[in-house]
Amino acid sequence: MLAEFLVRLAITLPLVCGLAALLLMAVKRGWLPLPGFMRDGLKPAHTGPATMEPLELLSTKMLAPGTRVAVVRFGGRQLLLGIGAQGPVLLADSGPTVTDGEKVDG
Repeated sequence: MLAEFLVRLAITLPLVCGLAALLLMAVKRGWLPLPGFMRDGLKPAHTGPATMEPLELLSTKMLAPGTRVAVVRFGGRQLLLGIGAQGPVLLADSGPTVTDGEKVDG
C-alpha cells in the first residue's frame, strides 16, 4: 500500500511541478494573461482621478537593517515615512502648503 502511494507520488509530483513552472513562465512572458490585470486598450478597474500627482523622494536614511526613514513630497505636502518590515508608516506631515491664490481653511 505504501509502495503504491510512493509510485503514484513519484509520477504525479514532477508532472504537477512541471505544469506549475510552465504556467508561471507563460504568464511571465505574456503568453497567458491573468484576468484583472490591466492590458493595453482596457480601462483601469479603479474610478479614481484620471491623473495622479507625482510622488517625489527627497531623502532617505537607514536606521537599522531593514528600517529606513524617508521624506517624500506628495500632494503639495512633505511626508516623513518610516519604512520597515510591516510597510510604510506615516510619522509626520508638513500640513497643507499654500500656493499663490489659494486659501487654507482653519
